[in-house]
Amino acid sequence: MNNTKHRFISDFTPVENGIILSIKGELDASSSLMAINIMESMVLSGAGNLILDCSQLSYISSAGIGVILSVYHLSLEKHTILTLFGLQPQIKELFEALGIDNLLRITSTKEEAMIPTAVASRLA
Repeated sequence: MNNTKHRFISDFTPVENGIILSIKGELDASSSLMAINIMESMVLSGAGNLILDCSQLSYISSAGIGVILSVYHLSLEKHTILTLFGLQPQIKELFEALGIDNLLRITSTKEEAMIPTAVASRLA
């Protein structure tokens, strides 16, 4: 059985005043250490915006949610704007059920995620 579709993979793209980090596969206990190291290093690099492309994230466990929340708290300390976009329906529903959608900036599209938060709040 080919297990590559379930493996956690990340790839980043520098953008104006930030980084888009594409996360793919499963964010669970087995990938959480690698994921938190990658995400924290991006926040600590001084990126003004860390945008997580979750469009190919197929699964997130409680350990994965812990990674996201830990990075969220670090981003607050370092004045980095953390935005997630492209959540799969089951992950979006989980975030809503846990109330995480009230903490994090979550958008549907990359284009929305790229809009600075001050501008986005005026458009809402």
